[in-house]
Amino acid sequence: MTPAAAALIARSVLSCPSAVTLRVDVDPAVEHEGCEVTTDVHGVPVFATAPGSALVAGAEHGRGAVVEVSSGLGAPATRERGLRLVMRGRLGRREAGCRCCADDRALVAVELEAVTLLRGSLAVPVDVHEFRDRRHVLNEGYLQRTAEHANEAHEPELRTATAAALGLPVRTLLAASLRRVDPGGVEVAWVDEAGAHTRRLEFVQPVTTPQELDAALRSRLHAGLC
Repeated sequence: MTPAAAALIARSVLSCPSAVTLRVDVDPAVEHEGCEVTTDVHGVPVFATAPGSALVAGAEHGRGAVVEVSSGLGAPATRERGLRLVMRGRLGRREAGCRCCADDRALVAVELEAVTLLRGSLAVPVDVHEFRDRRHVLNEGYLQRTAEHANEAHEPELRTATAAALGLPVRTLLAASLRRVDPGGVEVAWVDEAGAHTRRLEFVQPVTTPQELDAALRSRLHAGLC
């Protein structure tokens, strides 16, 4: 496996986790704190927590930390679900969240020093600089999570968008979803009285960044999707 291939798979796992565990040196209390994780922020895991938490204190002291990620890639029971990622580094503060929302959550990142991709008993070291390369941002995990988010949070908008994109009366659609998103387009699925259907909608041109992907989805489907 080439360094680039290993990094791409590892970024896919980070972008699409089924579970995330954080352990901090000298401070087991962090494991029992409530925090939210935002995976794959420019190639590092970022946690949101209360300003006075033990996690923030650990960041202020540059504590060592280990993050373990279980893969959410693919369908349940597939080979991809057996992947795991172990990342080691030091905690560091990040700029707080959305300024316009009066968000009082503190952001703490694990500044990576070592990354290991695990498949069963096989451990593959991943080059940290390659792992964080911007080329890997539109990985399979990111694209899968994009589709899952749309299906979970925007199903009503998807029905409207699918009907508009395909020229169908919206009242005839019982359900709609995104089956797959890739840099070249999106595969939509819908159910009506005649049964289940799928169709691929191509983007005007392949996308290379999350911003381009968002714009292409809004243009091809609906401005309400995010």
